[in-house]
Amino acid sequence: MTGFTEKNGILHVDNIPLPDIAAQYGTPCYVYSASVIKAQFNALKTAMLSALPADRQPLLCYACKANTNLAILKLLQTLGSGLEIVSEGELFKGLKAGFTGNNIISTSFGKNEDEIKACLKADILQFNIEAPEELENVNKFAAEMNKCANVVFRLNPNLSGGGHNKISTGRKEDKFGNTAEDILTLYKRAEDMSNVNPVGLAIHIGSQISQVEVFKPGFEKMAELVQILRAQGHTVTHTDIGGGFPIVYDNEKNLDLDAYARWVRDIILPLNTQIQMEPGRYMVGNAGVLLTKAQYIKTTPSKKFIVLDAAMNDLIRPTLYEAYHAIHPVTGHNAQIETYDVVGPICESGDVFAKNRQMPMVNKDDLVVIQSSGAYGFAMASNYNTRPLPPEIMVDGDKIALINKRQTLEEIIARETIPEWL
Repeated sequence: MTGFTEKNGILHVDNIPLPDIAAQYGTPCYVYSASVIKAQFNALKTAMLSALPADRQPLLCYACKANTNLAILKLLQTLGSGLEIVSEGELFKGLKAGFTGNNIISTSFGKNEDEIKACLKADILQFNIEAPEELENVNKFAAEMNKCANVVFRLNPNLSGGGHNKISTGRKEDKFGNTAEDILTLYKRAEDMSNVNPVGLAIHIGSQISQVEVFKPGFEKMAELVQILRAQGHTVTHTDIGGGFPIVYDNEKNLDLDAYARWVRDIILPLNTQIQMEPGRYMVGNAGVLLTKAQYIKTTPSKKFIVLDAAMNDLIRPTLYEAYHAIHPVTGHNAQIETYDVVGPICESGDVFAKNRQMPMVNKDDLVVIQSSGAYGFAMASNYNTRPLPPEIMVDGDKIALINKRQTLEEIIARETIPEWL
């Protein structure tokens, strides 16, 4: 498990024993390793530096929907990352973390008025356009604000990519992007508008893509469309080649970053554009765990259950995507192997983290980690069953910090009111 190692029989995050974190902050809680995030960013940056000239390096825009904690955003900003946002809220947090508009791209689907205006006010680098009506709205609101916005058009290449049907985004039946034919029309329409500046194309075919060859046909379709646009007299200066890099949840193969960088060099670099990338899960996924405690061990005639104090409201991925997350006790790694269903306390049969999972024996009150939870973990958490959101803790070597306190019950109801007539 990257970033989390066993020392003297106890699982640590960097140099901090996880039991110490549980004692100080309680469970469940999310724990992140800053060193892993830095290593992931630098590995991708190094692969690009090895394949592309120094003056043609891509802008690595962290896809912050994976995890928007301000401390994580600030860490990536200090490393030199740009930011990819999909909402006004993500823009707000990105600016608070120190990102500037010229390093922010908006890729949201169904951009609303408030979001568009906030992005225009921040002078973001570009809007990635998903539909004709979206282009019309960006131009309209830019005119109202006396702004001129850069726009790129997302290409739907009709290619499948991603580790699950719900995270594959490049097929013709998916809601994302525009056909090549539509982009030719939209580019001309944008050039005739007074407050948008068409500058390029974007592509993103899905997430958790482990086969590097999957990216090649999408790159080729993008390059072909760039050449057609230029042949028709249009200017193309930006190419956003998306993200989709995998992390290890079970026994997946990591993406060959050097091979990926060579595809970028061979297909995208000759287009002579500013290259942008959108890594999200890749940056933070393996940097985090959900640290939880076994409340009960329930045995029935047919099953043995570990009932955790974490639940599907804390980590929804296993319920929503049938996603696999490795689960291990924090101590006792050499105990005899048992078979468990690992579940939470929420009143739904879907509140399951794993079924028929073989792992070292767990006893009541033992600490357990659900691995690879740094992406789409806390970001997708909720108050279902009126459960407070867990805290988030960041560790870097010997340093430890609470970067998001545990929500209280009073905070849950703070925005609610009872009408006077009740």
